[in-house]
Amino acid sequence: MEHGRPVAETGGTFGDVAPPLVPQLEHAPVLEEHTRPVRIDLACGQTPLEGFEGVDLLAPAARKIDLFKFPWPMADNSVDELHCSHFVEHIPAREVEARDLVDPNPQTIDRWVGVDMFFAFFDECYRILKPGGKFRVVCPALRSNRAFQDPTHRRFIAAETFAYLSREWRQGSMLDHYRVRCDFGGVCNHTLPGELSLLSPEAQAQRFHERWNQIVDWIADLVAIKPEERKT
Repeated sequence: MEHGRPVAETGGTFGDVAPPLVPQLEHAPVLEEHTRPVRIDLACGQTPLEGFEGVDLLAPAARKIDLFKFPWPMADNSVDELHCSHFVEHIPAREVEARDLVDPNPQTIDRWVGVDMFFAFFDECYRILKPGGKFRVVCPALRSNRAFQDPTHRRFIAAETFAYLSREWRQGSMLDHYRVRCDFGGVCNHTLPGELSLLSPEAQAQRFHERWNQIVDWIADLVAIKPEERKT
């Protein structure tokens, strides 16, 4: 003891003042894992993809969100990866109306009303993805019974449809007047019936162009190209 004040065992005093005592914590604080990737399975149905948070309106998903109401209650640039299987073919074949807005007001009406619902959906996916965020879309191939067998399907999608999600492609095709903001790069692959996988690539290509039911699904692997990533 010095002048009635406790002295720390290590370091002594600084002047006449003892260093403050550090309280002992029973439990160390748990730090938030900011680096954990945010992965969301849109319209996940009853079986969200493993490792993804499920989003759906009707199914018992982790988050109930109406994906046909705009904008979605998710922050800009907040998602690392999206997955969406067999949903985009159900997007209504019409334009966004005031009834499709979460909060109809002059600003949201100007932004959304009149936008094709297909583009509105992908614009929201683009908005919530981080720069370089990944997005896998699975849907029935256009020339297949699978595309038309479900009476609730409203969109019939060719592989070339995904090109309309690219800003560079729209500009090169003189379609940049379309009301769509998203900018995705990527590739579109496909799944085949088992027997076709035995054919050569040339024979497969010939069948793709001449026959129906040669491709089951499209699998589009997209990447969000944000402004800072675009070539100047």
